[in-house]
This record gives sequence, C-alpha cells and structure tokens, in this order.
Amino acid sequence: MTTPTRIRGLLHPACGPLVRVEIAAANGDRVDGVALLDTGASRSAIDRIIARELELPSPGAASWFAISQTAEAPDLAPLRRGVVRVHGAPNGWVLDLIEVPRLSDALDGYEIIALLGWDVLDQCRLTTDGPGGAFTLEIPPSPRAARRRR
Repeated sequence: MTTPTRIRGLLHPACGPLVRVEIAAANGDRVDGVALLDTGASRSAIDRIIARELELPSPGAASWFAISQTAEAPDLAPLRRGVVRVHGAPNGWVLDLIEVPRLSDALDGYEIIALLGWDVLDQCRLTTDGPGGAFTLEIPPSPRAARRRR
C-alpha cells in the first residue's frame, strides 16, 4: 500500500488552511496559486478570471449560496471542469468547479484562485492545531473522481 502525501502548512489567522495548487485545463495550460481548504463548502470553486483565462469547459451550472450572501435565493453559476493538484502531491482531481466572481479578492496578501470543498476534502485527512497555528493535509496516493454533491 502506498502512503499518502503529507502537506504541512500554517493556518491563516482569519481564514484557516491555505495550500499551493495548480489548476490545469485539458489543453495543457496551467495556473499556480493558493487555495483555501473550505470545510464549509460542499463543492470546490474557482475564481471567474482564472476559469476564463484557462478557457475551462462548462459541463453545466450549479446553484450555490454563500454564508455572507444577503439574497434569499441561491446564485446560479457555471461549472468549470479542470484538474486541481495540490503542490507536493503526485496526482490531482478532475473537478467541476463553481465559477465564483472576485474569489481572488477574498484575502489580502494572497491570490486565492480556488476553494477546495468537501468534494476533495472527503478523500483527505485534515488535522489542525489551532493553538500552534498549523495544519496537516494527507492526500491519498490516487484521488478518486469527485462525487457529485447537491
């Protein structure tokens, strides 16, 4: 049995765990940046500018609702299919990411290009040390395709 990849990092005091990721399109184009491990998100998301820059295909749309949202109805956003790989891990996930506007504006000092939600995290082991300000993310050797979440 192959051992999981262990990624260690510091918790951002306002947001939580941040990891370096690469998002790739089917044509081979790639973008590197930072993703927030978002334990409150059922699905992963990508910044609209990055999704369009990579020309990621859209397999459909999804409704989503942000906690900070003031509207009573969820928003409808395109899904964008791409491969997301955490730096240091040998493999990535093919994901249908919710396209979100201005995601990169979410955190001063970091260009947040994606949120990794439970469609990724349910395959990993995330351990946090709040007092120590650190986390460990264990990624399986061969991530399976993300399950569809509603």
